[in-house]
Amino acid sequence: MAARKTKPRRDWYSISVDTLRGLGFLLLVLALVGLSVVGFRTWERSAQRREAANVIEEAVNLSHSLQGERRLTRFAGEYSSARQSLHEAQVKFAAGEYGGAFDLGQRSRNVLQYILDALSPSGAAGQAQFVVVEGEVEFRRGDSGDWQEARSRVQLQPGDYVRTSDNGSAEIMFLDGSLYTVRPTTQFIVAPGSSGSHGTAEQAIEMAYGWVNLSTSEKSNNVRTPRAVARVREQSDAFVAVDKDTSQGRFGAYQGGIEVSSQGGLTRQVGPLQQVVQTGDLLSEARPLPSRPELLAPSDDEALDLDTTRRLVLSWSAVPGASRYALQVSRNQLFVDNIIDVSNRARTRATLGLRGEGSFDWRVAAFGPDGLQGPWSQPRKFRVVSARSASGEKRDTTPPALDLDDVKTYGSIFMVAGRSEPGARIEVNGEQVKTYVDGTFNKTVQLTKEGWNIIEIRARDAWGNEAVRRHRVFVENP
Repeated sequence: MAARKTKPRRDWYSISVDTLRGLGFLLLVLALVGLSVVGFRTWERSAQRREAANVIEEAVNLSHSLQGERRLTRFAGEYSSARQSLHEAQVKFAAGEYGGAFDLGQRSRNVLQYILDALSPSGAAGQAQFVVVEGEVEFRRGDSGDWQEARSRVQLQPGDYVRTSDNGSAEIMFLDGSLYTVRPTTQFIVAPGSSGSHGTAEQAIEMAYGWVNLSTSEKSNNVRTPRAVARVREQSDAFVAVDKDTSQGRFGAYQGGIEVSSQGGLTRQVGPLQQVVQTGDLLSEARPLPSRPELLAPSDDEALDLDTTRRLVLSWSAVPGASRYALQVSRNQLFVDNIIDVSNRARTRATLGLRGEGSFDWRVAAFGPDGLQGPWSQPRKFRVVSARSASGEKRDTTPPALDLDDVKTYGSIFMVAGRSEPGARIEVNGEQVKTYVDGTFNKTVQLTKEGWNIIEIRARDAWGNEAVRRHRVFVENP
């Protein structure tokens, strides 16, 4: 029998070379993807660092401008809080936590700018000022004025009305340093200050309905409702809520305390983590509120890669005696139009499915066995980013176009108009502006500070890229 010929191994060798070539190409592609992710992360971190550095520098300059100001004593608590926020921003910046540094620096800058405005020679400072506005918020000058759109840094005087829609919320800073957070569907009047127990004027508002949270500074505040008066002590965190239909009131203190007096002559003392309910002329006994949960994970301002992470677990500490928890996730710091808003979480964790990019705030509150809700946790942020688009193309890192027309001046009123990319988000001095389909926009800005001012226009595209233009204008009040 003839010997069998051994088949040459050329085919096997050829296949092996092709396979190796394919593997090499795959490794090259993976390496390029990895480099693009690293490059994007580096670019994003560099952009965050620049923004944080800029806002901290602005706050430092404002702080220097106030040094030696004799009239600063009436804003001592407010100034101290701003300086503390600035210090914390600088600490976070040094530690490389640029997102947290930006938020703290921005808050410090806003408060310091407000103090400078209040001390301006024009005397334009009012009883209070809008600091942050989200959604539909309006104000009215007295009983006969027209309702106007609220904007950050707009001044409020005694007798002015403030109201929010069901998707509106605002932070308002008063001259005594008290900070009010006005929740959706709320209306009140800024009242003239009343005489306190030590002969000093106390800030006051008259609530028609809704909900306000307030943090007082060195003085107590009075909140009058249709059937009661709440005197919120100094250095307190509290809330007052009034039902629009029944005028039933709820008064709670998270820190410090409240003295509540009804029209019927009853008085109740509300201590930390307690609540009193007013029905008609009656006041309930003070009942306990659950304590504040502590957020555990993820860490504050954590960045998540959408390409590799599709789920995120939020976790928080258990509150003794809590029967359930409320969870809110939002795209804004005032938690309006929340993405997630539930109040039936039995466990101290929740799993989110990540479907898109963006920056998100989240917080948690506990409910006691009697159904009373305690204070919200300190909020945290997390960011979802992607180095590639949904189609697999490399992420766009080019800032959007932002072209401005000539700014038209009418005394202290300025007309800002321009064009950006269709779909870009436009902000003027921190306020979102409605844009048309072709990307054009216009905005009326009123400035109360006499002298040179800056109007800042910011455009942000779907990738998070930003373009900023600053226009210097001069205000000369008559």
